[in-house]
Amino acid sequence: MTRFLGLALFLIIAAGLAIHSGVELPWFIEWFGSLPGDIIIKKAGLAIYLPITSSLIISAAVSVILSVFSKS
Repeated sequence: MTRFLGLALFLIIAAGLAIHSGVELPWFIEWFGSLPGDIIIKKAGLAIYLPITSSLIISAAVSVILSVFSKS
């Protein structure tokens, strides 16, 4: 389990660095943050994104994947 968490942490950090560096991930960026229930607040010089629904979907997917791997 420790090895899996280490790999998951590495993948999360790598994805964050890739997005921050400007690597185009259109299959991910198109839907993340634009689902119903995601909150976007834009004002002069400020933009706040609260991807609530997107986070719930990702959390459910990770929970299903972890439950499948933990039963083996």
